[in-house]
Amino acid sequence: MEVLIARHPQVDANLRGTFVGRTESPFTDIGRAQAIALEVSIVRWKPVSVHASPRLRACSVAEKAAHLAGVPLHVDDDLAEIDFGAAEGMTFDEAQRAGVAIDLLGGPPESTPFRDGETWRAFMDRVALAAARVEGCGERVAIVTHGGVVRGLVTHWLGLSHTSAWRFAVGNATLSTLTIADGQGTLRTFGVEAGRCPWEAGE
Repeated sequence: MEVLIARHPQVDANLRGTFVGRTESPFTDIGRAQAIALEVSIVRWKPVSVHASPRLRACSVAEKAAHLAGVPLHVDDDLAEIDFGAAEGMTFDEAQRAGVAIDLLGGPPESTPFRDGETWRAFMDRVALAAARVEGCGERVAIVTHGGVVRGLVTHWLGLSHTSAWRFAVGNATLSTLTIADGQGTLRTFGVEAGRCPWEAGE
């Protein structure tokens, strides 16, 4: 099967550089333009279904794309962003000054990358559950989610260590594609801006 994974458009929290996971944040002016470009790119991908995080910044784009493509929308709680715990709403520097421990690369799966937040194991377990559900939904699907989940899905399907996840830079409104066979993925494209995707060439 072929899978398209999109990160949601820019929101105010992204512009400010604050961690936003379980809460909501509105689109910026740039984000509103990115939303339209994402919807078009997803429709041109020609998915048979669209899957989304329940957070509005992802779900609103997925809902519009699914409607335009005339395909089912599946909202999946397991596609929600990692719980940033005590770092929610803070910048990295603010979290450091407040004594909020952050360990993105060195901790074991049982640790919390963000104090009081979700453990790596819990996060990756639910991402794997979402991935398994996606695999049963047809030969060509699209997912609209968050930066952490994009990293989680890519590392899951490529069979990489959980510590590899934060080695991937995932911009707002970027898209990545994989081919999946028997639960194993091959990365085809990564971090392509909406509107500049290979399948849109010449359109």
